[in-house]
Amino acid sequence: MAITVLMPRMGYDTQEAIVVKWLKAEGDHVNLGDDIAEIETDKAIVPMPSGATGTLLKQVAAEGDTVPVGQLLAIIGQPGEDVSEALASAAAPAPAAPAQPERAAAPAPSPSTGSGRTGAESGVRASPIARKLAAEHGIDLAHVMGTGPGGRITEADVAAYAEQLQSEAAEPTTAAETVPLSRMRLAIARLTSHSKSEIPHFYMAIEVSADPALALRSEVNPKLQSQNVRLSVNDMVVKACALALQKYPSLNASFAGDSLLFHPSINIGVVVDMDQEGIMVPSLLECQDKSIIELSTAGRDLVRRAKENALRPEELTSATFAISNLGSLGVQTFSAVVHPPNAAILAVGAIRKEPVVRGDEIVVGQMMNLTISVDHRVEDGVTAARFLGELKRLLERPSELLPEELR
Repeated sequence: MAITVLMPRMGYDTQEAIVVKWLKAEGDHVNLGDDIAEIETDKAIVPMPSGATGTLLKQVAAEGDTVPVGQLLAIIGQPGEDVSEALASAAAPAPAAPAQPERAAAPAPSPSTGSGRTGAESGVRASPIARKLAAEHGIDLAHVMGTGPGGRITEADVAAYAEQLQSEAAEPTTAAETVPLSRMRLAIARLTSHSKSEIPHFYMAIEVSADPALALRSEVNPKLQSQNVRLSVNDMVVKACALALQKYPSLNASFAGDSLLFHPSINIGVVVDMDQEGIMVPSLLECQDKSIIELSTAGRDLVRRAKENALRPEELTSATFAISNLGSLGVQTFSAVVHPPNAAILAVGAIRKEPVVRGDEIVVGQMMNLTISVDHRVEDGVTAARFLGELKRLLERPSELLPEELR
């Protein structure tokens, strides 16, 4: 029986994605889990694995198509199998509108007016939906800046350009510059707007002495040189969170209407700065089963692959808790926005020197602020305070974070 391959949901707020490249051709044999295509979400280009073993009978979506989540992408089955029933049971992507010919006497377009060319005949790379929208608005795609892979023009690019033209027509003397949002920035806008409007946040902070963690790092790192591992304070924070979430699992849960969804794994999302494009929150999977050395190695690999667009789909969609660390930028205290469907996110500030009281003496100590943002529908302040207290205890007694052989 033919099996339909649908566009997967590659993130909490993902509504559509672009088929960047087919990795398997029609007629190719594919195994369960084989990567059959590359798809572009709002934040990354990721491989899409096959959900079945068989022959790729038909590619329904073409490269460059923007396909809604849940819509038909391809059909897998046995060689020679009839696919008409599978095609009839799922709606295929709408065909792109035909390019509109230019009028013979049309004047040369300026950057603020369209010529009606949709990009196909002008050599501009654009998705079918972008060409269709451009034709409807009479926009020459040669004047639209593409934010897709390889500079491909997306639907969002055309929509932003159309809005810019309308604004220029209404206010021709304005000196302000309108810059279309990238797909990543649009995704961040949608997610944070939803988070702040739908999730009742509360915030709680605690001050932690970083002296024990820094001393332990100096002692342990020379022993780890042969393993090409160098522990950071952030590695200790991640490990401490993994341990504390096992003790307070409600902060690793999700709100689900009239119930709470308790996740069996602790997958910690790490906020990654994508330079000028925005941020991503890929996750370290199965943190409850990893040592601090494994978390350190996996964390560096995760950040590298995020910047190289080489993340696996599950790393983009499986976070159950998140950490945002702005300490390297000198930020001492801040509150992060909960990343739905997570229940909480921890904000980590910079380590700074300041006078502290130890015993009856005032000495110079190195301190760090941790601030947790929590979905109040999921948990209350008492549990959040106990969670922060457990983090403080672990970070101020960091030998508990190490495997036995390093203690």
